Amino acid sequence: MLDHLQRRIVETLAEAHSVTLATYGPASIQAHVFPCEAQSGALYILVPRTSDHLFNIENHPSVVATTERWQVYGAAEALPMCPAGLALGGRPDAAWSAVVRLIPVRLHIAPTGPAGCSETIDVL
Repeated sequence: MLDHLQRRIVETLAEAHSVTLATYGPASIQAHVFPCEAQSGALYILVPRTSDHLFNIENHPSVVATTERWQVYGAAEALPMCPAGLALGGRPDAAWSAVVRLIPVRLHIAPTGPAGCSETIDVL
């Protein structure tokens, strides 16, 4: 991937502190707002361990995460533990939550202002 596109993805994802995560699978369609953090081009989402999102991700790892400014499509997986260096691990709700890593496949960025253009970046 071109360096300037990779930087654009990293900078865009870093803006968010919460996202609406949408999954589908045996637990039907699910969409909820969760805290998140971006690191090294991936998006990490803190999801309660009792959430049906985790069951869906086990069966269908394709997910969408959305903010007011962008949507990212990608493959998600629940991690066995919070990666070192993530602030999400220090949150009070981290003890009863799982960290889901979303690896972007496609990023849609909404236009900024009336004269702006939307952008789509395909990662793979």
